[in-house]
Amino acid sequence: MSRAHRIVLGIAAAALYIAVGPAPGNCTEQDGNKSEAQAKKQTRKVALKPNSAGTSFDFETEQMQGTIRAEGAYHGVASLVDRRTGKQLIHPNLSALNLYRLAAVNQVLGIPRAMERTIHADGDSVEVKWAAGGATKDEAVARRQVGEITARYEVFEPDFIEVTVTVRAQRSCSGFEVFMPSYLDKSLQPHIYLQPRGFGRGGAVTEPDLVVPTVSDVFRGTLLVFPRDDHAARRSLDGRWDRVSEIQVCPVRYYAHCLAILANPENRTGVVLMAHPRHAFAISARYHAAAEADRLTPYSAFDFSLFGDDLLPGDERSAKVRLAFTPLDAELSQPLKLYKAFIAEMNAQVDQGLRLQPK
Repeated sequence: MSRAHRIVLGIAAAALYIAVGPAPGNCTEQDGNKSEAQAKKQTRKVALKPNSAGTSFDFETEQMQGTIRAEGAYHGVASLVDRRTGKQLIHPNLSALNLYRLAAVNQVLGIPRAMERTIHADGDSVEVKWAAGGATKDEAVARRQVGEITARYEVFEPDFIEVTVTVRAQRSCSGFEVFMPSYLDKSLQPHIYLQPRGFGRGGAVTEPDLVVPTVSDVFRGTLLVFPRDDHAARRSLDGRWDRVSEIQVCPVRYYAHCLAILANPENRTGVVLMAHPRHAFAISARYHAAAEADRLTPYSAFDFSLFGDDLLPGDERSAKVRLAFTPLDAELSQPLKLYKAFIAEMNAQVDQGLRLQPK
């Protein structure tokens, strides 16, 4: 059986389990109470322990330990260690779930890395706030800031971190974006589900492709962008990157799931990033290369382009991104299961109860 066939069967089995549920058995009230208690334990928020300055916060769960940094350019998840192996998963001096750029059609609206901020912590969450009109090194950018931005970081047992990004607009802008990169160790290989190609040997291909974006002379030296749809694909080339001359963005195939996987082939673990498709109009990646000379960067990374909406004064938008650490089987089946569970949670919250099926 081919690897692709095993992936298809795994996806189908997961979907059947979700639709039908587990096989009936001798389920007692005690078993139900135990399952409920386990579920509560698994979603329990973890204490965040501040350093003496109150700008970095350590955490520890059953599976991982690390640090959330609220100050500096590389705020976000500054350290993430697999407790079983001791491996550091974040690239040195960088971070994951980092707010890099605020952008819109034809313009950059702000660089949170260079902007002043305030920090509020309440024991199990850290909120970083960039006020409207906050100081920045670029005066031209300061005049274009759209409003107040907050990023709220929380850690949950046993293995995931969430950031909720909220924008409160004070002026109009078209196609507002928060560009959020996550920089991981270069040993982790990127994987992403892409929409069916439409045609293949023997007829149409109907299942998503799980692919490793790999170096090619066609797009060498560019930032690969996997948009959500036709409309989202145009966002990447609407002028928002014009001021960054060293980066050429290259829109390619559309993502099938708003899900990015960074897999460690040696110990079969991985870091999984996910958002609701309503919240992220594109995912970009650093392509994989076996030879060091062919790599685009010395790290592995995915970026989530959040929102993409037109904003008016008084508008408020929120988006949530989850980073999960997980074991992986040969078929990489766990990330899709985690994503579907996440989507089920988010469907009750997105757009005032509007239910959306996973893409």
